Amino acid sequence: MTHYNARLSGITIPPRIARLPITDTGYPVPWFCQWFDNDGNPCAHGFGKPDLRIMGIGKPQHAVSSKLCWICGDRLGVHLAFNIGPMCTVNRISGEPPSHRECAEFAAHACPFLTQPRMRRNEADKPMTREAPGIMLAHNPGVTCVWVTRSYRIVRAHAGGEGSLFKIGEPEAVAWYAHGRGATHAEIIAAFDKGVPSLRALADKDDDPADSNAQIDRMLRAAMVYVPHEGSQWRRVA
Repeated sequence: MTHYNARLSGITIPPRIARLPITDTGYPVPWFCQWFDNDGNPCAHGFGKPDLRIMGIGKPQHAVSSKLCWICGDRLGVHLAFNIGPMCTVNRISGEPPSHRECAEFAAHACPFLTQPRMRRNEADKPMTREAPGIMLAHNPGVTCVWVTRSYRIVRAHAGGEGSLFKIGEPEAVAWYAHGRGATHAEIIAAFDKGVPSLRALADKDDDPADSNAQIDRMLRAAMVYVPHEGSQWRRVA
C-alpha cells in the first residue's frame, strides 16, 4: 500500500515517520517490528510482512547500544521520549526503549491500540514469542503518557520472562493523550483508578504487604504531580 489509512487524515506525519514503509492497512511500520516471510519465519527487516505486535529479534539491544529511536530507527538526541501507561508513571518502568519526542507523540495520536480505548490486543495467529519481561497489565488503560526525559537505566526484570526493563528518569516534559488528542483530567484519573487495583493486588502478595502498599502510596503521590488540574487537558512541564 502506498497511501495512509483514513484514520490518519488530519494528523501531521513527522518526516522520520514518513520514511517508514506502510502496512497493508495503511499504517507506518515502526522500526521495532519483526518481519516474517511467507512461511511465517522471522526474516530480515524490510522483507516479507511486518507484525506490529511483535518486537524484532535483537531490536531492543540494538536500539540501546546504537541509541536509536524505537519507532523510526533514526539516531536519538539528548531528549528521550517513552510512551507509557498511567501505572508506568507510578513505578517509572517502561518495557520498551525510548523514541524521539515527535515519534512518540505521533504514536499517541495514531496508534490504534493507544487511540481506541476499547481495543483489545489482537492475539489471533500471533507467532510464538517469548514471554515479555516484567508484569504487563492486559487491559487497555485508555490513556497514554508521553514522558520526556534525558536519562534512563536498564534494570533486570524480577517477574515475567527473562530480560531487561527501562527505569526512566525525571521528566522534562509530560503530555497525556486519549482518543488521539490531549487527555482530560477526568480521563487520566479514570485510567489511574482502573490500574491501581492491579498494583495493590501485586503488593498484597509481597512478604510485607503493608510496606509495599505504603510504597505504592508514595509513588502515586509523586506521579499525580504530573497530572493536569481538573477542567484542563494535557499538561507539559519544563
